[in-house]
Formats: sequence, structure tokens, C-alpha cells
Amino acid sequence: MNIGHHEYHPSSSHASFDAFALEYTKIRDGLPENVRKPLDVLREEVMEICRAHGVDHPSKLVRLEAHASAETLKHVSDLLDDILSIFETKEVPFGHKDWEVEIPEGHVVGDVAGKNGKTFFSTTNHFYSVCCVFDSSGKSIYRHRGSMPNLGLAVIGQDIAYVIQQSNNCLVCRNGKNAGAFQGYNIVNNLLNVGGTLVYTAKEYLTSKEKIFLDGQVYGNPDGYEKVLHILPIGKEPAFAVQKEKGGYFYIYKGEQMVGHPHKYAIEDMTEVNGGIAFTVKDDFGDTFLYHNEVLKGTCVRDHLIHSIQSINGQLSWVEVKGEGEGSTLFIEGEPSMNYSSTIIGVVDTGAEPLLEVQEKEGDLWTLVQGDRVIGKEEGYELTDIHTVICVNDEIIFTTRDHYGEPWIIESSTGTRFGSYKRVLLVKAVDDKHFIVIAEEDGKVVQRTFDLDHPPYQGELET
Repeated sequence: MNIGHHEYHPSSSHASFDAFALEYTKIRDGLPENVRKPLDVLREEVMEICRAHGVDHPSKLVRLEAHASAETLKHVSDLLDDILSIFETKEVPFGHKDWEVEIPEGHVVGDVAGKNGKTFFSTTNHFYSVCCVFDSSGKSIYRHRGSMPNLGLAVIGQDIAYVIQQSNNCLVCRNGKNAGAFQGYNIVNNLLNVGGTLVYTAKEYLTSKEKIFLDGQVYGNPDGYEKVLHILPIGKEPAFAVQKEKGGYFYIYKGEQMVGHPHKYAIEDMTEVNGGIAFTVKDDFGDTFLYHNEVLKGTCVRDHLIHSIQSINGQLSWVEVKGEGEGSTLFIEGEPSMNYSSTIIGVVDTGAEPLLEVQEKEGDLWTLVQGDRVIGKEEGYELTDIHTVICVNDEIIFTTRDHYGEPWIIESSTGTRFGSYKRVLLVKAVDDKHFIVIAEEDGKVVQRTFDLDHPPYQGELET
């Protein structure tokens, strides 16, 4: 590595930081404004590493008294590569295309939604009953009287759709304009993107029936249903479970075609698995039956619970939580795959061995378990109101916090801490090397992109 040289060569991937430091202000001011903040972040990380090793310049990290490891020197070299890339291309490297937007005073952040590189989030000022939709450029693109409920934001093609709650009605808006009934609805649920079509369920005024709407037009029974229990996208069609009349049978539809036969008991859970519909019903005796494409796949007796129905490695899977003290079991294609003495509360498909989220018997703690290995702290983490677990290639990324009210921490299965935030809104894999975090930080909503090959510097490891 040539970080000890004292000349600036734009064509060199390891050009001198000395020359960069001398020319920094001049070069930075000549760059597009959108790349200056990422450039400052990169430079500050280099200087942070220098300070941690008691030197004032990265070229001095190669000296024996700096005690810098080969990994640290490689990390600094990669940071300098990114800095030089910005100098030469006037563009931000993939792993640093981040943004931050000030939260208006008195507003609280609601939902975040994104698709095809576009990100939107909502805020509400409950005192003044005003809500806004922002895009990631920081522009307040829509402003309304009222508030925005949770799960009330969706990206439809190139458009943004959302729900506005006002004092006596709910409006469905698309790109700032009313996209539903002119007078609004009593209640709106299930705002979805189904193959580029805006789908939602709502109750109109002076009726107790719930209707399904596609792009503002009634879909299915024009008179509505007693209950719409579930609605979900399967390809370009909505699938939904409904009860037509009070006390009547329950039906499942995919598009306009009824699936299977009517059910006497309510459809308790319904999800898409491998392009088909998986659902559960519970009878009068408390026994639960799991169906996939109307074929019975599993049963559990009263006081037991089936959840986490999904595809794992292309196979139908679910969790059965047994009675108190009896533990739980992960089933794959109807066969018990893993028994656990505590309660399995979630399963993540890693592409290899499933990752289990387990609630321990004693205390309010949860643990990540993969095979016979515990991920993260052996003693587990506090079972807070939300947590996120994703898989980026072979690495597990998860959010934790020690206690309510404390910052959320982004951690990995290798022990890396990627940052801490007041509130995490979204953690999402981008590819097999990168993931993004959208979070609240210092009065802002920010997006941070992390590169698994170049994790944040965390000091020298003790050996």
C-alpha cells in the first residue's frame, strides 16, 4: 500500500492522503453538492482511525508504534479508494448513496415505503392535525389536514398512495389527490400494491358492509361483505378471505374465482406460499387445521398455535407452539424439523439452515438460534415491541436494544455493530454485500447504506 507517498496522482488507487489533505477544500468545493457529505464522512472515518492509533495522518499508521493491524491498513486503503473515486467520477460509490431529511418541528414519523430506488415517509403533527409526505430529497411533496395511520403508505408504480384520517372521515389519496369516494369512508384498511394496482378495503357511510376497491372502483361483491378477513397480492391479482353474511360461511377468492369450498369456521391466518394460498381455520373444539391450496397439510390440538407459515428453501413450513412448558416445533413439508424447549416466535429463511427467533422460558428475552449455534449474545436480548432480522448472503443482520426507550442497535452475526439510532424504520438487503437502514437520528430521517466487505471501524480487537 502506498499511503506513505507524498504526491497526489488521480490515476493511482492509493494516492497520498497528504496531497488529498492539502487539496481537500479546493477539490471538495468543486464537486457536486450531493457528494460532499459522503466525502466528509469518508474523510472523518479515516481521521477517526488515525486518532484511535495516536497518529495525525494515515501514512503514519504503517509505523510500528501505531500498532495498526493489516486489516486496519486495508480498511483505510479502501476508504482512500472511495475518496479518490469521488474525486475522479464526481459520483458517490454504491455503498455511500445515502440521504437525510430534517423532521419538521412537532412532527412524528409514521410509515416509510420504497420501491425501485424511490423512498417516501410520512409525518404527523397531532397538535395541529397536519400531516406530510416527504421524498428522500427532503422535499415535502404533499401536505394535508389530518393524520396518517400506521400502514397507510404504499408505492404504486411511480405513484405514492396514502390514507388521511380526518375528524369525521378517511380519504384515500394518490399523488396528493383523492383517489376514492369524494366524501371519503368511515374506515380504510389494507392499503396494498397488487401488480401496480391500488387495492384497499373500506366501509362507506350508512353501511356496515366492508368493500374491496381496486383503483377506487368496487371489486367483488358490489354490496360488500360482512367481513374482509384477509387480503394479499398473488401475482397481479388480489386474494382475499371474506364472510358474506353475519353468521355465514367463509370464502377464499383469488381474483374473481372462488378457491376450494366454503368454510364453516373463520380463516384465522392466510399467506402466499410458492404462488398458492396457505391458511388456517380453528373449529369449535379449538383444534387448528392448516391448508395449502385447499390440501390439508397439518393440524394441532386445542391450546396449541400455528404461525410463521412461509416457504423455507422452497418448501411449506410453519411453527407449532404447544401448551405451556411444552415448547415448540418447526415443521417443513409436514415433518418436524426442529424441536425447541422454549417458544419459537419467528423463522427467517437464510437459504441454508433456518434461523429461529426463540423466546426463552425465563424473563422477557429472545435469542437467535441457527442449528446448534446461538447468534449474538448467549443470554439473549430484551423482547421489545419490534425487532428486525434479515439475511444478507451468509450474514445475519438484526436490530436490538437493551431496554425500552434506549437507542436501537444494528448488529450482525459476526459481532459487528453497524450503528445505533433512536428508531429504526426499515432494514433491507440490497444485494449479497449491501444493506440499507432507514432510521430516525438527531431529528432527521436518514438512510445509511452498509457494505459487509467494509464494515464501520470498531477499534483494534484484543488478541
